[in-house]
Amino acid sequence: MDARKLTFTAEFDIAFSNAALHWITDQKTVLYGVQRSLKPDGRLLFQMAGKGNAKDIIGIITELARVEPWKGFFHKMTFPYGFYDPKEYKAFLQQAGLVAKRVELFPKDMKFNDTEGLAGWVRTTWLPFTDKLPVELRPKFVELIVNRYLKEHPADAEGTIHVGMMRLEAEAHKPEN
Repeated sequence: MDARKLTFTAEFDIAFSNAALHWITDQKTVLYGVQRSLKPDGRLLFQMAGKGNAKDIIGIITELARVEPWKGFFHKMTFPYGFYDPKEYKAFLQQAGLVAKRVELFPKDMKFNDTEGLAGWVRTTWLPFTDKLPVELRPKFVELIVNRYLKEHPADAEGTIHVGMMRLEAEAHKPEN
């Protein structure tokens, strides 16, 4: 079911999501549905990408999207992810009638064994960007991102490529009323 269109009423003790909700920018709608779906004193635990997630990769994509031959494909594109900070997310929880117990932002080191691993991640994780391109141009776009990233952030002595990620964890409950 679409997380923005939950149709349950007081049916669950716990709502859990791991590394999925950052694909939805409208977190308020999600949280209203979760609040309605939880039984009184029901809890939620969400973990998702947070503010500053993959900022170096996003910076490269953003720069490429502003120059030829790429900029025409990204005209009027809005940022497709909901990367929020704890203050923003606490406000969303409160507006939805949920009580925040803990909302934290913390770093995570994403590791890749080689260039192809990084390229595969770029191809699959950043689909909202790569899908804007004709199929025949996608490999070149991914190659440019990977090469530029490795120029700025070379692999370590063991050959491991590191990408700085940020995770947001939210723990809250629905009041008993």
